[in-house]
Amino acid sequence: MRTYLQRLPIAIASAGLFFASGAQAAGAEDAVFSAYQKLLGAKFAADVTTVSGGNTIKTHSEYDTVQRIHMKNDKMEMIVLPEGTWMRTGDHWTQPPMDMSGMVKQFFPQSADEMRSMIKSATDSGATTWNGQPVHTYSYQVDTTVMGIHVNSTNKLFVNAGGQIVHVESDGEAMGRKSQTSQDIRYDDSIKVTPPK
Repeated sequence: MRTYLQRLPIAIASAGLFFASGAQAAGAEDAVFSAYQKLLGAKFAADVTTVSGGNTIKTHSEYDTVQRIHMKNDKMEMIVLPEGTWMRTGDHWTQPPMDMSGMVKQFFPQSADEMRSMIKSATDSGATTWNGQPVHTYSYQVDTTVMGIHVNSTNKLFVNAGGQIVHVESDGEAMGRKSQTSQDIRYDDSIKVTPPK
């Protein structure tokens, strides 16, 4: 379970923002911070591919809010809501004997101040295209501790003309394990995460 949670979408990438020096850094920080504010305030889906130790894990997640999440990969499925957490590895949903929602929430910034506290620096990486659309890219470092686990990563953010994050690439390390993660993000106001039936 801990390995799965370490790979939750946006867990490392949507961390936060330290203030760096210089005009370019300040502009990049503002752009990254604004993009994450839009993300955390939106309903969105994320398709995440993580490669670590020769293994590849693909996860699809839908976010009604950062507190209402439905995620699944080929090994398990989980719904996290303020009122409880449900999991299944086969045909039937169960509720773990301990509430997992508090643990899962530790992987997600819950406020602007928390976002700012986690990212070490940000730089403008320039304009490019992604999936045929023009985007602007920003690079930044994360160096933080989550649930007692030291996490560091190098990240590249792809932001569309509307200031929304559409793609993230991360090279990270946690508990001595290195990983490469890519995230494709799609915004969808119809997403609604509810308890399983």
